[in-house]
Amino acid sequence: METILGVSTKYEKIKHNAYWNNVLLDTRFRPEESDISTAINHLVDCKNKPTVALLARKKYKTKNYPEYIKRNLFDLYKSSKSVRKADIAYRENFYSLYPKTGQARKLLIKNESIVLNYVKPIEKTIKRSLIKLLSKF
Repeated sequence: METILGVSTKYEKIKHNAYWNNVLLDTRFRPEESDISTAINHLVDCKNKPTVALLARKKYKTKNYPEYIKRNLFDLYKSSKSVRKADIAYRENFYSLYPKTGQARKLLIKNESIVLNYVKPIEKTIKRSLIKLLSKF
């Protein structure tokens, strides 16, 4: 976790919850009852500040055990009704806040076009030029 001389940053809690949610999912061990609150905390962050929470999730995502991530996520959703309710609340809020740009936001986060801690400069590629040219028509 990044802290500057012991001073917490603006989104320290969101980053903390995203980090521990990733730890919960990316492990060989199955989630336990005590892990449910970790997942719920992250989903509440996703509901309250969707873009920041999704950026934090992407930043702390690892792929140590990709086959176990899906299993742990399935077990977590299967075993806890409160996790499912928090996920539904997050998704409803996300698409009510961003009805037209929600998918574009998720795509930008997935492709790491936007990141959490710094401003990423625009890359001037042929793909970007073609999209810009075609958008004028």
